[in-house]
Amino acid sequence: MFGAPVGLFVSIDRSMGPPQWSDLGGFVQTILLLARAHGLHSCAQEAWTHWHKTVPPFLGLPADHMLFCGIGIGVADEAAAINGWRAPRAGVDAFATFRGFAEQAMPQS
Repeated sequence: MFGAPVGLFVSIDRSMGPPQWSDLGGFVQTILLLARAHGLHSCAQEAWTHWHKTVPPFLGLPADHMLFCGIGIGVADEAAAINGWRAPRAGVDAFATFRGFAEQAMPQS
């Protein structure tokens, strides 16, 4: 959890499929956005699924639930070098096409 004072683990019922995983992703994003709106920083961590055999028993998750991700919530250490690093990203036009919008409303990349 990168030293965060709060760690959340998110699970989902095993009977749920990709449509519900999408819903859960939206729920996770909402948690991240709400944390930021309250002055906190957060980090969603799919890497916790690598420990799918040890984390669920430790947390007491029922057998019909699977670990989806972890979320660290706290205040970022701005002096830490990793918090200044940014991954290179393609502009929106590299992966999306917008149709039906006025040219001036087009997002800039």
